[in-house]
Amino acid sequence: MKYKYLVASGCSQTYGQGCSADKIYPKLLADKLGLKLINLATCGTGWYSVETHVTSFINNNKDILDECFFILQKSALERRVNYEEIAICRTDIWEHWNMKYMSSINVCSHGYIDWKKYNGNNKPDYWPDAGEQKQNITMWNYPNQVGKQLIYFPEHKHYPNSRNKWKLGHDNTITPPYINEQFDELMLHWGLRINSFHLFLKSIGADHIIVDGYSPFLSYKLDFTNYYDTNDEYEMVKEFWSTGTTGIDVDDSMIYDFRNTKSGWVFDAIDIKYKINDVVLWSLYQFKQHGTEWNIDGSHAGPLGMKLIADVLYKNMVSKGWVE
Repeated sequence: MKYKYLVASGCSQTYGQGCSADKIYPKLLADKLGLKLINLATCGTGWYSVETHVTSFINNNKDILDECFFILQKSALERRVNYEEIAICRTDIWEHWNMKYMSSINVCSHGYIDWKKYNGNNKPDYWPDAGEQKQNITMWNYPNQVGKQLIYFPEHKHYPNSRNKWKLGHDNTITPPYINEQFDELMLHWGLRINSFHLFLKSIGADHIIVDGYSPFLSYKLDFTNYYDTNDEYEMVKEFWSTGTTGIDVDDSMIYDFRNTKSGWVFDAIDIKYKINDVVLWSLYQFKQHGTEWNIDGSHAGPLGMKLIADVLYKNMVSKGWVE
């Protein structure tokens, strides 16, 4: 094998929160491959952390780049984005191009053709009447109600983390009326970030695999492989991420339609050799008993869960020709 180092980056799942350092999946995988581990992961971070840490590592270690293999773990849907710059605010300015959403910054500049359609009585004093497009380009500070701004983009109603509300607004009481359209824009944002970084790494000869940690991005089609101990567990995983309700309380069904996201073409553009698109790592241990060596707290793998992850990554590296 030409590699000497396994460089891993991601969030707490790759850092190994709550697990002994010698039992985390990057260490198990490195040992299986006979490589030295360099773990750049940090708890509570997202894709921006992966980009910056890995880029900094490359910039300072170009002399060993050919000896490194990178595992890049994408975290959760809502993590570390600037919502003011994501197109999640309903507007009618660009509707004739089938673009019904702008970022809040854009809304401040462009406004609405008919502001009453979406924003009630929140029009600034100097805004033109409905039916007239705003002419001056002075930015304005809109009230919090405009666009029903998010505190956190809802990850999933199942997710047992109080920071990840599935309702919107500053008091978390608003049921999201356009959640799937907003979801599509956020998926597009992540798809472009992931694909762009992949192309950068490929252009400099940095061998790598990207894998989903807590949400389906590369695996948005939900065509999961049965890596599970039982068929029942496999069926639960498929049901959990789908919009189906079989065996699930209707109010707890998935609120996003990953399989039909418009941005799928961006994830598809990444060559299969450089991605794992048939698993969400969290799902490998999520449906095993919590508070055990499989799953220590519902969100993090214990030693047995980490072994599952390492085995799946190893199988993928072999099947994709990275290792013999």
